[in-house]
This record gives sequence, C-alpha cells and structure tokens, in this order.
Amino acid sequence: MNSLDTLGYCKRLEKVGVPREQAEVHAQILTEVINQVATKDDLKELEVATKDGLKELEVSTKRDLKELEARLKEWVALYVNEQVAKLKADMMKWLVTVSVAQASLIIAALRYLPH
Repeated sequence: MNSLDTLGYCKRLEKVGVPREQAEVHAQILTEVINQVATKDDLKELEVATKDGLKELEVSTKRDLKELEARLKEWVALYVNEQVAKLKADMMKWLVTVSVAQASLIIAALRYLPH
C-alpha cells in the first residue's frame, strides 16, 4: 500500500504560499489517487496469478488436445475400416462379374469351336 505524509505535504505547500485549506484538499486528493495506483506488490500478485492462470490453461489445452487426438484417431480408424469394407464388397462384385464373363466366353468359345 502506498503512503503519503499528508502533514508534511501540506506544510510544503503552505511554505510556497498555498493556503492551508487548499493544501489539505490537495493532500486528500493526492492520497485518494495514490490509493488507486497499483503498487509493485500488486503487480507481482497479478503476475503470479497470470502465470498460474496460463499454466492451468496450458494443462487444460494439452488435455483437450489429447482427447481430441484420441477421438480423431478413433474416427479415422472407423472411417478407414468402413472404406476398406466397401472396397472389399466392390472387389467381390467385380470378381464375380469378371468370373461370370470369363466363364461365358469360355462356354461360347467351346460351343463354336469345331468338334
């Protein structure tokens, strides 16, 4: 907390010709202003609180990122598995289609070949 020697301040003002009543008002106003100014201790407390808050935010952010990463990995794995299953089904359709076409060609070729 800041302090001001109001009596000494008033006396100094009176020495240079400021009326006592006016010097007292100056001292009161100056005391009010000084009480509103942040001290080094206030700033240090704010710095510590800010650092603590940033550390908490960093920990929270890292935790959130890990959770997000896990969820993303899970989603990607599900998506990839789904796509692989679709590709397997498409490959089976093509395999059956090609096999039927190939068998048809062989039968047709055998039918039209001279015996």
